[in-house]
Amino acid sequence: MIKNNICIKKILFLFILLVGILIFPTNGWAETGLDFNVQPKFSKNQLEGNSSYFDLNLKEGTIETLYLDISNSSERDIEIEVTPHTAFTNLNGVVEYAKNPEFFDSSLSQKLGELIDTPEPFILKKGETREVEIVLTMPEKKFEGLLAGGLRIEETSNKETLNSGKEGLNIENSFSYVIGIVVSNNRSAVPPELELLDVFPDQLNYRNVFSATIQNSMPTFVNQLEVEAIIRAEGKEDILYTSESTGMQMAPNSYFNYPIPLEGDRFTNGNYVANVTARSGEYEWNWEQKFTVNKETARRFNHEDVTIESGLNWWMIVASALFGVLILIIGYLIYKSKNSMKRRSIK
Repeated sequence: MIKNNICIKKILFLFILLVGILIFPTNGWAETGLDFNVQPKFSKNQLEGNSSYFDLNLKEGTIETLYLDISNSSERDIEIEVTPHTAFTNLNGVVEYAKNPEFFDSSLSQKLGELIDTPEPFILKKGETREVEIVLTMPEKKFEGLLAGGLRIEETSNKETLNSGKEGLNIENSFSYVIGIVVSNNRSAVPPELELLDVFPDQLNYRNVFSATIQNSMPTFVNQLEVEAIIRAEGKEDILYTSESTGMQMAPNSYFNYPIPLEGDRFTNGNYVANVTARSGEYEWNWEQKFTVNKETARRFNHEDVTIESGLNWWMIVASALFGVLILIIGYLIYKSKNSMKRRSIK
């Protein structure tokens, strides 16, 4: 009887452990930290008042060398890579200085990242400080407004691989600094000019949204941007969905897809109207855009939306099946235990 009880306890423990894994899947994570330091060194062409990024006013065709002091503060040798990038606006209304977008805006005629030459990846020995040169070549043709981008200074040597049988779990820690760069031929003010290019059904993190593509077609930052968006069915006054955001920023000559969440609703095919208002300081823009959601797009996105119940819940089916198997095993063990006890009593 004692052996059977121990067996039952083991089965219950394994079952609880298995259900826990199914219901609460684990996520790999890595603790991050920086083993190196970066300090920009500014030239006489640096505009006053800016000490955290390169802010330069240079003539057309000028070749300017930028300097970084990079120090290895760790007890090991590390590999450092410096890469140039052109600024763009992400879907949260935040300017990115150290990544590459999927597409640049059509109004961007000159990408700052392509005007910057950086050194090849190099080894920085423990305790070493090295002065690194970055060469910036200004466009031959004079331009108005600003070009914006940045430098990503990244440690590429810190990688770990955890092997499990034939397959391995690769954890790659990428540690980096970002130094912004803004250049101009002159700092005369260029007013922003925003346009609403499109409104369409979309998804964000596998959740249904309407996306409103807002473009800044001018070579200037759009600061403290506020956006309000309203979605209605065409010909109807009832508001279906709304979204408001403040404190955003747009990079020069960039666009972003402003999301209007459906909050778990399904897409319904049909004709819609979007009313979008954007404000920045003294400037305000108002747009009305008609658009259509077709059946195929609605069906596809509704199927992919993780907040919408579609089809069978396989996790619940698996858990129910395991629970049923457990009940059968426990019942069998109890039945076997009782029979064993009866035999002993008869003897």
